[in-house]
Amino acid sequence: MRRNKRIFRPKRRYKIKRRNNNGIKIAASVAAVAVLVFVGYSAAGPIGDYIKARETQIASEPWTPEQQTDTTTPDISEDLGNAVESEPVQTESLPDILEGPAKVPSQTEEKAPAETVVTEGTAQPAVTEAVNVTTPPVSTDVKNGGAAYTISLEDMQDLDSLEAALDEIRSSGASAVIMPMKADGGAFYYKTEIPFVATVTDGEKPIKSEVTASQAANAALAKGLRPVALVSVLKDNNRYGDYRDGSYRSNDDTTWLDAAPDNGGKPWIDPFDEVARDYLCDIMRELGGAGFGEIICEDFVFPDFRSTDVELIGEHITPFSSARYKALASLACMMTEAGSEKGARVMIRITANSIIKDYSEIFHPDLLQGCTVLIDYSENNIAKTMVAGGEEIILDYLDEDDKIMAVFAEVERQCGDIPTEAFLDRESMSAEEFAAAVSTVSGMGYEGYYVY
Repeated sequence: MRRNKRIFRPKRRYKIKRRNNNGIKIAASVAAVAVLVFVGYSAAGPIGDYIKARETQIASEPWTPEQQTDTTTPDISEDLGNAVESEPVQTESLPDILEGPAKVPSQTEEKAPAETVVTEGTAQPAVTEAVNVTTPPVSTDVKNGGAAYTISLEDMQDLDSLEAALDEIRSSGASAVIMPMKADGGAFYYKTEIPFVATVTDGEKPIKSEVTASQAANAALAKGLRPVALVSVLKDNNRYGDYRDGSYRSNDDTTWLDAAPDNGGKPWIDPFDEVARDYLCDIMRELGGAGFGEIICEDFVFPDFRSTDVELIGEHITPFSSARYKALASLACMMTEAGSEKGARVMIRITANSIIKDYSEIFHPDLLQGCTVLIDYSENNIAKTMVAGGEEIILDYLDEDDKIMAVFAEVERQCGDIPTEAFLDRESMSAEEFAAAVSTVSGMGYEGYYVY
């Protein structure tokens, strides 16, 4: 987690270009003054303060894994001004398309016993809380902070492959390893014991590994590495149960598919559905109870609904409606609380670009209180410019360290008191750029950083 800001000697100041109708070019000699003159202290002040307080730091080139997990950023443009306003979200029950404020359940609140879910007269197994697993003792070599590197899905398929990947991570000098436990599409790369997964039908078996969550965590801890779980949340196309519990349903009570059946149409997990929410929270409890002290949750996204889909499912799925972003934020809070019940810190992965360009549906800080935001920074999708204080900062004009500092400072400003962590795309940068990125986030007070 980011520490209090440290005081450093200045290295350089931003080169900020302000566009105006007169075409006036600002001389480099007044670049330092331009930050406060044109950007304004209230929004750009934190950016300027970081730069003024930074000293030159030297970072060695970190180790790079041979294989990286593939991630994508949805190219969407949010218009919350046209969002359908409704009452705030309640997390314990979300009837009538999520009315009421986002609420994080109290840690002292007892979880009700699991009950049988009955759908259309047929009893279905309820999503039950995973078996409580005693957290294994932590090796004295395990330390907080430092680098956390991601291993591949192939590394998770059996214990021998996992051990080999962990040896490579350890030899790099990293402090932690990020293990992809539930992938895009819904496949599990650990042997989950959640009963709901056993109801998957009409497709491949969802469990792709014989390694249990406890075995994976223990293997990392035995080598002095903190185990970090990576979970894809809503990009889940598994068909659960005879009645497709947890997936989108059409008005005629049939399962909605994202394409025609003969074109390979797939169901999706529905964040409005109580069964789906309980199921996703059970994954947090299972991983936390198995020894994963940190869990990264990604893919808080909706399918690309068409207007005809809105007619089939309901107005609540209308793109960028208030119902949608409240459902995502409510789910994030519930999963955060579920992980904390087992001692795990849940982090919500959001791209830096979607925050500074305002197209992230889940990013509503007033609804994410209690959560931790993992700032995903990649050179593959970062914008050329950003706006702070109503003025434009030309990111392409900045050196790599200054650019990263500008982006992280703006994201932190928008997050307010929500804790943040850094997630860096190693493959999107040169060795020199990545070393500068590591040095910069360390100088900004981050005790550690995550890498994919």
